[in-house]
Amino acid sequence: MGKRLAVVLVVTMMASGSVLCASAQELRQVDPVVVTATKIAEPRSQVGATVTVITEEELKTYNYLTVDDALRQVPGLEVQRQGSAGKFSQVRIRGTSTQQVQVLIDGVRVKSPTAGTFDFSDLGLDQIQRIEVVRGPQSTLHGADAIGGVIQIITKQGQGPFSAYASSEVGNHDTLRERVGFSGSYKLLDYSFGAAWFESNGQFPNDGTEQRGIASRVGVTLPADGHIGLAFRYNRTKNDLPFDGNSTPVPFSPFFVLDRDSRQQSETTTLSLQWDQKPVEWFEVHGRVSGFWNQLGFQDPFTLSDARIPFNSDSNDESSQIDTNRQDIELLGAFHLGKWNTFTVGVEQIYEYGRNRSSGGFLGPGVASVFSKQIDNFAYFFQDEIKLFDRVILSAGRRHDDNSAFGGATTNRAGLVVRVPETDTRVRGSWGEGFRAPTINDLFFPGFSNPNLKPERSESWEAGVDQNFFKKRVRLGATYFENKFDDLIQFVSVGGLFRPVNVAKAWTQGEEVTIEIEPIDRLLFTANYTHVETKDFSTRGELRRVPHHVGNIGVTWTPIPALTVYTQINVVSSQGDLAFDPVLFVSTPVRNPGYYRIDLGGVYNIVPKRGNFPALDFTARINNVTDQ
Repeated sequence: MGKRLAVVLVVTMMASGSVLCASAQELRQVDPVVVTATKIAEPRSQVGATVTVITEEELKTYNYLTVDDALRQVPGLEVQRQGSAGKFSQVRIRGTSTQQVQVLIDGVRVKSPTAGTFDFSDLGLDQIQRIEVVRGPQSTLHGADAIGGVIQIITKQGQGPFSAYASSEVGNHDTLRERVGFSGSYKLLDYSFGAAWFESNGQFPNDGTEQRGIASRVGVTLPADGHIGLAFRYNRTKNDLPFDGNSTPVPFSPFFVLDRDSRQQSETTTLSLQWDQKPVEWFEVHGRVSGFWNQLGFQDPFTLSDARIPFNSDSNDESSQIDTNRQDIELLGAFHLGKWNTFTVGVEQIYEYGRNRSSGGFLGPGVASVFSKQIDNFAYFFQDEIKLFDRVILSAGRRHDDNSAFGGATTNRAGLVVRVPETDTRVRGSWGEGFRAPTINDLFFPGFSNPNLKPERSESWEAGVDQNFFKKRVRLGATYFENKFDDLIQFVSVGGLFRPVNVAKAWTQGEEVTIEIEPIDRLLFTANYTHVETKDFSTRGELRRVPHHVGNIGVTWTPIPALTVYTQINVVSSQGDLAFDPVLFVSTPVRNPGYYRIDLGGVYNIVPKRGNFPALDFTARINNVTDQ
């Protein structure tokens, strides 16, 4: 990893104050309203699941480069990025695989239908209002791939008078980021728009990245407590890939070389039309029609650097083009029986399509492989939530998915929250089932698929307690969790080819601890620690790439109203992995070393907002101070 020095001048036109300089006490909402856990808006204290909210103020004050940088600070999460800024980045939750984490943008599923993954480095932070992270199984409401949890990015809805911002940021490795945007509302109309440009040359030859993105949202307030809104997001990324895909950076392999001509391009579009209505006090309805489109291209011409690798399958030009899309229709109704019961019921129809065209590489010179498939999924779900005496909250739900590829899958979930206002204590627990659907590649990729695959299944439970002291100036939380997995999909050799089969079983368990302390109004200390133990019953070892220990420490201080400074430390322990040796054509167990990362930064409001004159802010951030 390399250091990145960011120096930013930000000009903003706001109704009041600077958009960037939030004081320490403004960065934490003690009981924010969340929607991801139950699909309707509820205070976090009434939800049985473990939920973390990253606010817009945090994103701007800490000047994160991408969403995955912000997610590093969330307990239970571990970010795995393959290289410099802008390169492929994934997230694990509590030891689950990256394919077992559902990712949403305004309710839109954005994981690849063919690979089952999502690249967080492809997602900028513009126009994001908040990020909700729900840990634990959420398949009862969110369907497939929500075994480990759900990460939802919620974009900004315009409100108040017109406001605008512009920023320019520079750093080492020829890094440049520029952003512009505006938002506001007028009578019944609300609107927001943002555009961003990021580029960096990276740490190695052929390691550059270039990203473009726009995000917009427009809505209209309807009679009878209603609203309809259209959200649009487009991202285009061009990445140079510095390492040859068939070489392995391990000590015993002398064939790890730089690739000076490998390229990748990605274009992603999301579109969501959301309708919310509450015509009477006892009923609300929510409808959504959404779409996701992605085009992913890859080219690697054969060069002398490829020829240096013995037994390299890339003995010719290699390229691929993967086009995927998903359409999703959901209708949800919530019935409120007084203040003590809420019954939610919904239906969802999903259409997923993938087309893959590959040529060269292991297929041979001039040989191409083309396939395309579509998978349909229909689901119905319900959940009942009962509140007793404003102290005990019980919830239970069920969902059934009918899939055109693998048949049906039914999941159940139950939760409990006990609140003790006299001591400001909250005890919570939940149990749930989950499943991960086999991807289009798992089921249909020519020569490397298995049409008879079943979904991966899980059973999980957690129990925790949250305790506040000194008028919520000290906030503590602790959670124990356990997950059991069956029918895990792994690739095994069948007739000389590697094909996916349901053979593996696994188990994970661990603890999360969080601490937030505000000794004075303008000083905030935060810390969290996650311990995970894993077991892969097929290998009798631990799960790959799952660290036993992950921790974060943060200090945010606002010495004067115009200045906020901070320090963030992220620590990740070592983890087991497999390294492929192209000489012996075998995978050998290795241990990826642990690391720690220290980030420093601050925001200074040079010129405050006065009348129509915009505010002027100066921001500095140093990522990875110790160059770990």
